[in-house]
Amino acid sequence: MTPPLLQVRDLRCHFPGERGVVRAVDGVSLTLPGGRVLGLVGESGCGKSTLVRALVGACAPEAEISGSVALAGAELTAMPPEARRAFVGRHTGMVFQDPMSALNPVVPVGRQIGEAVRHHRGLSRTAARDRAAELLEQVGVPDPGRRLKHYPHQFSGGLRQRITIAMALSCDPALLIADEATTALDVTVQRQILDLLARLAAERGMALILVSHDLGVIAGRADETAVMYAGRVVEHGPTREVFAHPRHRYTEALLGAIPRMDTLPHARLRTIPGAPPDLAAAPAGCAFAPRCPAAVPACEAGPPPLAGEGHAHACLRPAGGAEITAGARREGEESP
Repeated sequence: MTPPLLQVRDLRCHFPGERGVVRAVDGVSLTLPGGRVLGLVGESGCGKSTLVRALVGACAPEAEISGSVALAGAELTAMPPEARRAFVGRHTGMVFQDPMSALNPVVPVGRQIGEAVRHHRGLSRTAARDRAAELLEQVGVPDPGRRLKHYPHQFSGGLRQRITIAMALSCDPALLIADEATTALDVTVQRQILDLLARLAAERGMALILVSHDLGVIAGRADETAVMYAGRVVEHGPTREVFAHPRHRYTEALLGAIPRMDTLPHARLRTIPGAPPDLAAAPAGCAFAPRCPAAVPACEAGPPPLAGEGHAHACLRPAGGAEITAGARREGEESP
């Protein structure tokens, strides 16, 4: 069998602080084949952005990172920092939430797009400029030859996001990560950007990670979905299966909080009581237990394992299914 493009095993990203260690990512394992789209969802502060930054080695210097990240057959966590930056720069691209903070306001966009290919591919200034114009055309920026000379403030928000996508694609990456890439855009532009990302991923055969707290974005775009809570993946499976038959109580609560067309006028929206836990003082058991209506004392004994084939969940009392035992493991998973 062809090995997956991305393979992550027990990845942890901890930040030491005055109040204790913040476990922003706490033992995440996942695989992603080439050409597939993974949706990463959860509330703000659940660890989504920290996870994708840890994948590419872009966390803050004080972060304590452990575990394994293998991309295109190369073990990234074993590489020296210089070699890792070079490898990640050639094989991954990243689109950030705010294009204005991702772009240098005093440098023309053509030079910013061409910078990566000059550094990683050794192209001349002229070749890099031609490549930048080609990329702007691919992402739908009109009159690309003329607009190479323009600065970020001369573009609309949607066009700025297209420019950041062009930058991310400049080295023909095998993996593209879009971290809340449409949050600041209106609905029409948001759909255009999502359609663009899907088209480019299909045309190039890239794997794509879509990070979002908007379940509607993930539902129509991702092949598989991973739900994060308190630094852990609590449910992972085919997107249709996760949305149609959620197993973890947190996933069930997220889907229940979405407004529905058949809801009675002026009816109160469902909410999830409480707040996400303090990651510097997370509970010993299931982190969602204090907010979960189905919690039992066993939920507080220790974090439940991610169990199940195909559609995995980490819940002792899953929605619509049989209970799992604290000692359960997925087939092939090593015991601690």
